Amino acid sequence: MMRVSMVFLLLLTLTGCWDRKEINDIGLVMATAIDLAEDGQILATIQVAVPSPSSQTTGASKETERFFLISEVGRNGLEIDQKLQQKMSRTLFFSHRSVILVGEALARKGLDGILDTFTRNPRNRLKAYILVVKGKKAGDLLQVEYPYELVPSEALKEMEMLRGEGTVATLRDFMVASASEGMSPTTGVLEPAVYRRSGQQGERPLFRITGTAIFKSLKLTGFLNNAETHEFLWFKKNKNADHIVAELPDGMGDTSFTITSSKVKIRSDSKKDSLKFHIHLKGKGELVESDSPLDVSDSNNLRIVKRALEQQAIHNMEEFLHKIQKEYQADIVGFGQQLQRDNPKKWRAVQKQWDRYFAQADMSVTVNLTIDNTGETGPSLQLKDKEIVK
Repeated sequence: MMRVSMVFLLLLTLTGCWDRKEINDIGLVMATAIDLAEDGQILATIQVAVPSPSSQTTGASKETERFFLISEVGRNGLEIDQKLQQKMSRTLFFSHRSVILVGEALARKGLDGILDTFTRNPRNRLKAYILVVKGKKAGDLLQVEYPYELVPSEALKEMEMLRGEGTVATLRDFMVASASEGMSPTTGVLEPAVYRRSGQQGERPLFRITGTAIFKSLKLTGFLNNAETHEFLWFKKNKNADHIVAELPDGMGDTSFTITSSKVKIRSDSKKDSLKFHIHLKGKGELVESDSPLDVSDSNNLRIVKRALEQQAIHNMEEFLHKIQKEYQADIVGFGQQLQRDNPKKWRAVQKQWDRYFAQADMSVTVNLTIDNTGETGPSLQLKDKEIVK
């Protein structure tokens, strides 16, 4: 009996994760940047977190580096990872990577030769955000120290999360869209920026997330600017908290409307030879600014404001549709997927040349906005009574 008890006790002491990695044995990779090298290969830069020294550590400095960067060039992901590991005293650990940056030059050449390395290894996170760095090498932006966060990758992650579902794309989102029929993938766009420190002269480097990158066949084909991206948000179901600014008729100023809830419905019409799509936008929101003499508490004036906002929304959407249809011929919305649901037979007929058919499709837009709140005042408070239009 004593022998059995001893064996049982020994087994208990041996249980645990036999293949686990101790924190002192790993180097946490927070972000990866990939660029096109001068010789046509891939230049990869990783951002590795530096653990804070223990308070008991002898001789620890008060300020330590928050991260460091190492770079290598190779033909594919495996070759690069092996070279990077040779520079490390700890095992590279990618499970905490939250951001993957892609330089514009490499994105235009194509990502088909590098993406597989980010998905095949189970230690890689498919929830990592992927962004295209516009007009600069991706590795350069990993060197930028962000004032609020310990490492730049954490700032990028938080900035993407603030944008909600918008044009945010994780690695998984990008892969799913790339493999889908009737839809082109997109990512967010990162650009260099600057800021100034209080009491100091000169500018320091920063970055900002702006616009949308459009891909076709895993190659970057172009960008949407901020205004065009705002229209894309209708289809990404993230128009909430976005705004519409419209000019009122007869030179009566302009007005601003913030959307609190939105819906979009796409209907296809392919009964005849031509292919048509109708987009119906519906939104509710609040009037947040009215630089106009109109007293918006008056129902007739409110109808004028509502009509101006709806016409502006139609104009904005038509410009966005023209950009993706005529300039890029890239269906980033999913019109092809809607056609596939509505008319599978028609979809099979146009599927192989969908880019061409999409570029030629007729589009119509209708908008219905509901103004739930006009604020605490009818006319602007700075106006004299004789200036107010009732």
